[in-house]
Amino acid sequence: AQNVTLFGGNSLAEECFNNSQAAARLGSANRTDLEPCDRAIYDTTLRTTDLVATYVNRGIVHAAMKNMDLAENDYNRAIAISDDVGEAYVNRGNVWFVAKRYQDAVKDYDAALKYGIKQPYIAYLNRGMALETLGDFSKAKRDYQSALELVPNWEAAQHRLERVSKKIP
Repeated sequence: AQNVTLFGGNSLAEECFNNSQAAARLGSANRTDLEPCDRAIYDTTLRTTDLVATYVNRGIVHAAMKNMDLAENDYNRAIAISDDVGEAYVNRGNVWFVAKRYQDAVKDYDAALKYGIKQPYIAYLNRGMALETLGDFSKAKRDYQSALELVPNWEAAQHRLERVSKKIP
């Protein structure tokens, strides 16, 4: 139930973006979905912002293929090029969440919010889930409420808010 945020570039980078959107929606991908990403990364004319986006998008495809180490590597590369891209952090946070490294996930969700992720409600929901797992129910509740302020009636956030509210004395 992890959500991802995507952005796109042009030509091969755009095809990589489209493949990452499909992978995120379907929760699966295959090797051919990676090919435009690989080719775009080695395109020396690709703008830096598009290169960063392509690493993030390729990471999303790797994650959908359950290749979490390769996804992590791509998010790390994106961050190494530009350490202020919230989307790289939210997606790397998702890798940490899946690996049950909840403290690391919270730090990356914090960074995603700090650097202006385009869909902050995703970082709030995911951070709330990590905090809830860590037993910090009050902070988790605040994050679910923040997600609902941005996306009213969001079922996933509503369900988690109701659940965590019952855990607070």
